[in-house]
Amino acid sequence: MQSGFQVAALARRMAGRKKGEATQLQIEVTTEEEWEKLLQKEGLIVVDVYTGWCGPCIGMLGNLKKIKLEIGGELLHMAVAKADEIETLARFRKKSEPTWMFIAGGQMVNLMFGANAPRLCRMIVDELAKETAVINGERERETIPFHELTPEEIIRNEEIERRRLEALAAEEEATAAKLNALRLLSLARRDVDPLHLVLLPPHVVAAGPDTGAWQELTAALTTAGALILEEHQVELEPETASAALDLGAEGSEARREWCVALQSGPCVALLLGTLLETTEQGVTLGELLKELIGPAVPLEAPPETLSHKYKDGDHIPGLWAPCEPEKRASAVALLFPELQEADGGAAPVEVAVALFEAERQQEILAGLQGVAEKILAVALRQLGGHEETVLLGAENAEGRLMGDRLVVAMRTDGEDKAEAFEALTPLYISSDPVMGVRDFQLLFPATDKQQDEEEPGETNEDQTEEKQEEPAEE
Repeated sequence: MQSGFQVAALARRMAGRKKGEATQLQIEVTTEEEWEKLLQKEGLIVVDVYTGWCGPCIGMLGNLKKIKLEIGGELLHMAVAKADEIETLARFRKKSEPTWMFIAGGQMVNLMFGANAPRLCRMIVDELAKETAVINGERERETIPFHELTPEEIIRNEEIERRRLEALAAEEEATAAKLNALRLLSLARRDVDPLHLVLLPPHVVAAGPDTGAWQELTAALTTAGALILEEHQVELEPETASAALDLGAEGSEARREWCVALQSGPCVALLLGTLLETTEQGVTLGELLKELIGPAVPLEAPPETLSHKYKDGDHIPGLWAPCEPEKRASAVALLFPELQEADGGAAPVEVAVALFEAERQQEILAGLQGVAEKILAVALRQLGGHEETVLLGAENAEGRLMGDRLVVAMRTDGEDKAEAFEALTPLYISSDPVMGVRDFQLLFPATDKQQDEEEPGETNEDQTEEKQEEPAEE
């Protein structure tokens, strides 16, 4: 292979020019006609491919001028080509990175991305040496069809795809963690307002989240202090749509129209919850939704409700929310199948519990809004008695802990304590994750109905006799 100096000398001899002689630095190409004319030039053409919204690489002009003057000759041509109107360059229209195309004999011979001046200089010298050898009959030209990807493009696309898959995996992992938090939330919220669901039909979804029923619902929930725990788009099949709804008689015309409407496009399901037994308006979340949306049967919705206000025809409500607990549980299980409750009622492994003065509840809940996704349970408790305070590990703080207290449980994600709790100066906070689990089980006990039921054939008297016969433990 010839050296850079040999190529430069050869090019100058063939051009019959001296170094520094005036020459046009770059040919501007913006149309198909100008592009075709450029391809007819003999020698090596170095093209800066750009788009109108980004522009050519101005920072490399000094280096290109130096190369042109050093090498000189008529075998090296510099050009800038606007990809917007040139079909051959269509795949570069969305790129903002400097793109250098090397052309010889009307075909692409190489491609480079980026503003690496030393690399660009080396490639120009190397490609010019190859083209000079082709012209002298010393080798054959190796070309790459314009419509095919170059090896560098293939490598870059593979890297882009790798990053996309990594981002997708990270997103899926984050979603899984969020759903796991929701599962814990559903288990922990035993004595506060349960999870609720609202279904947005296709005609509301099509209007967008910033208009109509969707916007009014979101604004009302935010004002009331309720939380949208999960939001996702769902495509309902006939049997799913029918099973999810409670609109009266099975064969009613209203039900049939409603089911058909739900299959006409994507719906959006919202999973809702609150951090308190009641919203800031003093009502439960269920009462709030019933007031906002109305009953599940559209024909019975009062005119002021969102269901009636944004209905489509006579039988298609603007929003739908199941009212009865059984129907609500069924709809949540159907539309959020990932929220299957874990076996038993065990507390999460790493959790912290904090106690605050009851009168500070609005201040505390406002301070915890930034970590709402970590909150497992919130309740007002009347604490009293030595046993509770001993179990909390605060033997010397009975007076401080007893009375009306706001109790909050939070996932700590491996931290010894929850910083969000400490910033709010609690009366008490779990000392470590082990104590956090113990505190959680003490203050948010699981409800096991089987323990309250008598075994078949066993009476209370039998149980009393068995207990009396058991020897006392020391």
